[in-house]
Amino acid sequence: MKKWIVPLSILCVIFLIFISANNIPFVRAESESMNEQIEFVYQDKIFLYNLGENKKSSSIFEIDYEINKYNRFGSKEDRSRLLSDMIEGGFSCDVALNYLFPNLDKLISKIETNIETKAQNASMTTNRNTERVFFIKKEQRGRRLDKQILYQNIVRKYLKNEGMTFDLPIDYIEPNIKSLDYEKYTHLRADFSTDISRSSSDRKHNIKNALQSLNMVELAPNETFSFNKTVGRRNRENGYRTAKIIVNNEFVDGLGGGVCQVSTTLYNSALLAGLEIVEANKHSKQISYVKYGFDAMVNYGSSDLRFRNNTDEKIIIVTNFSSSRARIRIFGADLGDISYKLKNEIVSITEPSVEVEYDSAGKYIDRVEYEDEFFYLKNAYRGMEIKSYRDTYKAGKFVSSELLRFDKFKVQNGVKVYGTKKRAEPDCTLFDFDLNQDLPLYDLTRATLFG
Repeated sequence: MKKWIVPLSILCVIFLIFISANNIPFVRAESESMNEQIEFVYQDKIFLYNLGENKKSSSIFEIDYEINKYNRFGSKEDRSRLLSDMIEGGFSCDVALNYLFPNLDKLISKIETNIETKAQNASMTTNRNTERVFFIKKEQRGRRLDKQILYQNIVRKYLKNEGMTFDLPIDYIEPNIKSLDYEKYTHLRADFSTDISRSSSDRKHNIKNALQSLNMVELAPNETFSFNKTVGRRNRENGYRTAKIIVNNEFVDGLGGGVCQVSTTLYNSALLAGLEIVEANKHSKQISYVKYGFDAMVNYGSSDLRFRNNTDEKIIIVTNFSSSRARIRIFGADLGDISYKLKNEIVSITEPSVEVEYDSAGKYIDRVEYEDEFFYLKNAYRGMEIKSYRDTYKAGKFVSSELLRFDKFKVQNGVKVYGTKKRAEPDCTLFDFDLNQDLPLYDLTRATLFG
């Protein structure tokens, strides 16, 4: 057996010399195939694959294909035929390519990590204390490498002996929430405010409390808003204080005084926003913080302010409070070139009479005493008939007029009470001296009148 070892070794050396001397084609082809490259391009990024740097002998496919007549790392022609045979044999593009180009899948995974991003939804924050209430952060599309298309492109170009530079096929992932989803209902539709500068501190407290209950309230399309349901009962448990309210045509102290100014402000804002008014009631007497015919009296359980969102988008109520004004804005779908104006018509006025009484019996001594003093035991109010309208304009031109209400206020005659006590005559004596005597001259150098 030993006698064959030396001759066998000699034969191997001779075989290698023969290969080197004659430049056997499959050896030369393998050397050439090691220079094959694949270039992947995305925007300004380039990813390079080099076959020579990734050649490996360990593969489950070597068992099947090393015995094949085509060399795995042979000439480009051999490798193309091998790739074609694998595809026709039922192997997927990625499996076949990773057999011919070892570690190609690792480079593509690296590319995935480098360029893929998740989709980011748009988001919105709010700040009611600024003129710009809504702050929208735009969405970001996600990116995903379409590996299946990429492998198919590589196979196609390789078999056609085309260039091996590839633009990466990217699928863009759309976010679920886009900025447009917020923008479509954050347009300012109406802005209305009323003066509260002369209100008492308790009345202002009640106004602020009610405004806070309304702030950022959303109303879906076709949903009907209820002031009483939203604000709740005006009681001490809900933080309301005693202030002036109107009862039987007179101002009296009551819990929640001032809330009607909030409902009135909201009513006017809803009108200017073009919303459909379902219920709005007048006070028993005219109020001064809004034009006649545009008040909205509320009383829990008996009188409400209700309006319907008659638009295709949600609306949002935004409130603001300051020491001088109560402000309510309504946001929703863009009105475009549509606008609204409010006007009233005084149909009739009936002047009241005033009855004069004298408190000779001292019945009202705590309020009036002298004959030059008086007070109104019963205030006098005009009788009025008032029509209120909402006019619609398009591109600044009048379109139509909608009659909102026809309010009637009964005349209320007044009673004026005077005191009856006469005041004492004032003592008009200035100086106690004889007018016939000579008076001293005024000394201009002194600070007193007489020197």
